[in-house]
Amino acid sequence: MIGVTADEHAARAAELAAEAERLYQICLVDYQTNINEDDHSDEPYVPGADLAMLTATTQLAQVHATLALRRPSTAEQR
Repeated sequence: MIGVTADEHAARAAELAAEAERLYQICLVDYQTNINEDDHSDEPYVPGADLAMLTATTQLAQVHATLALRRPSTAEQR
C-alpha cells in the first residue's frame, strides 16, 4: 500500500465495499434458507468461510477508506 494515493485507496474501498455487500447477500440467503445440518437444529446456518470472507473484505474496505481520508504526503503534493 506504499505509494498508493488517497484517490486509489478510495477507489479500492468502493470496490471492496461492493464485494462486501455481495458477500453479505450470500450470507443472508444462507441464513434465511439453510438449517444447521451439523447440529440438527432449526437455527439458520451460514458457513464459517462465508462469514470469514465477509469479515475480511469489510475490514480491508475500512482500511482503504481510512487511508483515503489521510492527507497527502509531501511527495504526493508535488
